[in-house]
Amino acid sequence: MRQTKIPVWIEMNTAITEEDDTEYTTLKAAGTYSANGGLTVVNFTEESEEVGETKTMITISADKVSIKRSGGFDMKQVFIKNQPTENVYRHPYGTMHMETSTHAMTFSPLASGSPAELAISYTVTLNQVQSRRHALTLRVQEESNG
Repeated sequence: MRQTKIPVWIEMNTAITEEDDTEYTTLKAAGTYSANGGLTVVNFTEESEEVGETKTMITISADKVSIKRSGGFDMKQVFIKNQPTENVYRHPYGTMHMETSTHAMTFSPLASGSPAELAISYTVTLNQVQSRRHALTLRVQEESNG
């Protein structure tokens, strides 16, 4: 069975809370969506004035989500519910050790007329010191031909 890449519009919202301060970011991009068996892959490229072009690939399976980013900075973050994961975040200003603790994860695949949605609630500890709560929501909408 050949995997079909569907052109999609992506909106990724992130809320990062540190103590009583919450920072919100929204990223919108065009990308591709493909599903094969129990695996879903979303690809897109984001442009940033600070670091240039960053390619993002999000791989979603029943019990795990991984986000791989490369270009302006490099990072692979893995989310497994109730299991801490570690990775290294490399950007132009140096390298940071990240520990991710995933609290909740839900995914609804793309269906005719309704978008795919991924929601992840997690805590990230940078360099074993700074902990911040994160809420990530990814919404994937099929490009309309009208």
